[in-house]
Amino acid sequence: MNATHKYVEAKEHFDEIGIECKEVDINFEKLMGSKDKAVSGLTSGIEFLFKKNKVDYAKGWGKFSGPNSITVDNNDGTTSEFSVKNTIIATGSEPSSLPAGMLDIDE
Repeated sequence: MNATHKYVEAKEHFDEIGIECKEVDINFEKLMGSKDKAVSGLTSGIEFLFKKNKVDYAKGWGKFSGPNSITVDNNDGTTSEFSVKNTIIATGSEPSSLPAGMLDIDE
């Protein structure tokens, strides 16, 4: 998203501050490669921190199956059940809203 934001700035807004760009184009193959590299670096960094701090995590689609349990349909096709005290919900780059009042959120 950062790269496409910069593209729009260059194409549509730089002239407002005196920078003229005659040709602005996107190389999507290069753009996606850059995005994949950034995502890989961020996710591997988070996984390292989880392992270092002995945090259990799952990759997949999860749901609360009880007051202190979570069921996850893992990306590899298996299913996992976790008994939990505290939960962090990481939705990725496109947040999903929870229904109003579903959870007490401690910010």
